[in-house]
Parts: sequence; structure tokens; C-alpha cells
Amino acid sequence: MKRIFLGVLAMMMLVMTGCGGGSVEVVVPIEPAIYPPSITSYQYSKDTVREFVNGSINFNAPDSDIDSMTVVVFDSRGYEIARTTAALNLPGVSQGTVLFSIDYVTYPADKFTFSIYLTDFNGYTSNQVVDTFWVP
Repeated sequence: MKRIFLGVLAMMMLVMTGCGGGSVEVVVPIEPAIYPPSITSYQYSKDTVREFVNGSINFNAPDSDIDSMTVVVFDSRGYEIARTTAALNLPGVSQGTVLFSIDYVTYPADKFTFSIYLTDFNGYTSNQVVDTFWVP
């Protein structure tokens, strides 16, 4: 009986040593691709009579979901002078042009820098347009 028990035990050990090994495959869920909006080009001009900077931004939005445009103006020392967020609400528009305007009638004589970026409905922001203008 002891021999049979030891024989069965030995067989089980042989079977067990043949098990295991190999590699474990870890399945990682694939995140959906994120395509934030991008500004492809811009132009602006300074209207010295009405004291405005008027311009336009061309954009590309692969997810077709532009929500807003933010314009921030800084003085020469880097202090934020103005911040404007305009609701654009452009679902389904994958590319196009938006207009912007900066009213500098109350600004003192100085060099000003403006920064413009777009935001989509998911909160992702585009690249920034940064440029300067002078108030005499």
C-alpha cells in the first residue's frame, strides 16, 4: 500500500512539474485616440482709428467639436491685462475660420503680447498663437 501511495505521489509530482511556465498575456484596454484642435494659421491687423486689433484664426479640429476661443493680453512686464473667452459652439465643424478682436482703447502706451487658443468640448486646448502689438 505504501508503494502504491508513493507511486501515485511520484506520478502527481511528475504531472505537476510539467505544468506551469509560459507567459502571461496582459490585456490593456485601448484608449480612444485624442485629437485636440489645432490652429493652422492666423492673421491680424491693427485699426488705429477705432483702436482695435482685428484678426482671424484658421483651425483644424479632427474631433469636430470646438467649444470656445480664449484671448489673453499681457503688458510688457508680463502682467495679464485682459482675458476674454468667447463661446463658439461649433460641433460638427472640423475646420474653419474664427474671428477675434482686441479693444485697446484704454491701454496705456506700451508693447502688448496676446495669446489665443481654442478649447474643445472635452476641455483639450489647441496650440497657442502668440504675437505682439504696440500702443503709441
